[in-house]
Amino acid sequence: MSYTAIYTCEERNSSSGIGAETAPVLALRGVHVVMGVRNVAAVPTPKVDVMELDLSSMASVRKFASDFHSSGLPLNILINNAGIMAGPFMLSQDNIELQFATNHVAHFLLTNLLLETMKRTAHESRTESGIVCATRMYWALICCQISHDRRINTQEVGVDITANSLHPGAIVTNILRHHSLLKGVLLSLGKYLVKNVQQGAATTCYVAFHPQVKGVGDTTFIHISVAQKAKNQQGHLCHPNERRSQWGTSEETMWPFGRTGPSGFSASATAEEATKGIDGTGLTAIVTGASSGIGAETARVLALRGVHVVMGVRNLAAGKDVKEAIMNEVPTAKVDVMEIDLSSMASVRKFASDFHSLGLPLNILINNAGIMACPFMLSQDNIELQFATNHVAHFLLTNLLLETMKSTAHESRTEGRIVCVSSEAHRGPYAEGIRFDRINDEPGYACWKAYGQSKLANILHAKELNRRLKEERVDITVNSLHPGVIATNLLRHHSFFNGIFLSLGKFLLKNVQQGAATTCYVALNPQVKGIGGEYFSDCNIAKPTAQAKDMELANKLWDFSMSLIG
Repeated sequence: MSYTAIYTCEERNSSSGIGAETAPVLALRGVHVVMGVRNVAAVPTPKVDVMELDLSSMASVRKFASDFHSSGLPLNILINNAGIMAGPFMLSQDNIELQFATNHVAHFLLTNLLLETMKRTAHESRTESGIVCATRMYWALICCQISHDRRINTQEVGVDITANSLHPGAIVTNILRHHSLLKGVLLSLGKYLVKNVQQGAATTCYVAFHPQVKGVGDTTFIHISVAQKAKNQQGHLCHPNERRSQWGTSEETMWPFGRTGPSGFSASATAEEATKGIDGTGLTAIVTGASSGIGAETARVLALRGVHVVMGVRNLAAGKDVKEAIMNEVPTAKVDVMEIDLSSMASVRKFASDFHSLGLPLNILINNAGIMACPFMLSQDNIELQFATNHVAHFLLTNLLLETMKSTAHESRTEGRIVCVSSEAHRGPYAEGIRFDRINDEPGYACWKAYGQSKLANILHAKELNRRLKEERVDITVNSLHPGVIATNLLRHHSFFNGIFLSLGKFLLKNVQQGAATTCYVALNPQVKGIGGEYFSDCNIAKPTAQAKDMELANKLWDFSMSLIG
């Protein structure tokens, strides 16, 4: 059976965006693809037909439909993909606000103009036809497109055509051309935040062509799966400001958060969910950086589970505010607040000394605090600040507290756990991984690579320490983790980017409850018992880079770190 598909593509350059991926994939499967593009010259390929289509002009849409009809081709699949995003206010050639005109009205018109051809094709070929609308997170337009799909499905009873909408995922393409700085940021962080174009085109191709979707209409898809459309009490699609998200039954089921791993948890899991039913009574934990963000949430949830939490904070006033909030929620909680400045080894040593003077056991150490992508600075000990704060200080703190943890594990016969909060940013360090001979090289400093270096060091530290403890047959495990991408004050050195991330956070990022989940899971969940030297993400074991598994590099870092702490 031969198929013909029309695919609208707004990108100026066919070498970028999901349009560049969808058309070849359909052609690869034998589909005759007709690409409707604004720039015909940009798409020279023998595998598809290219026809001009400017979605900002209804005249252009009508001409495209007329030209297609003149070709005499059947039409099995119509993919309404093209779109623009968050541009400055402009009017279309038909005096309609440009985003509404391009993303909805033009596709509405195009579909209507081609619908009779699709009906005839479906009838003559006895093959189901499909209309696919690639929606994105442009909230006002989504309701229009989904409502459009619903009318097609409900009105055309007896016609073998299905209409579905989908979210392709967050992808950095030319659709962000009106926001070059934001595009640059997301391109830099893309490997951590967003899908690539191959992944972005997957749901479109699936809905357009996969037999699993046969007979399925009036449905929204995401991640090659059906996404339940949340409705309010009146039965209408929810407004984005309402409590539930359009993309699932809860606000956590956005595009990155749908896949459940072997642990039974997914990226949407919260810290409370990851520790549900666990009794931590009798355990003592230290959490650094507990005055805000995921550190504060980690402290709260551990206290909720009965753990005696010692909060290591730089700002005592902020730490006491968090403690007060925890005590208001859990009056029986045991929470102490102690000062620690991770940019100073003297402060780290004083913290350890003050903790020892309390005479407390120590079951869990969570090395959480960190700074991110700051300008070049030196710590109080003349070490590049990110490396000093994110790695060296925690390396020192762990060493100073290790004997207490060993004795606690031995006397209580309870496994001790050390948790190093790393990041997927470990995938983007300097080329050599750790610049042992150039840690303080200001001319060669790159803030994001330096951050990646420090996060790589966290994983290597965890692996090497776990190896050593295992050799000693000490009942303490050491693991590292990626908490997820969370908009916290880590981005305080990049106020503009912080504002963007806070604004887009509800769509792209985890909230702090989700961000603290993997930390609390690794620290407290019995599923992790006996597991050490691993890297976790989304409450499941994940695969770090080859550099992060290089035990020779880990051993070299250990020796280097020992030389730094004296």
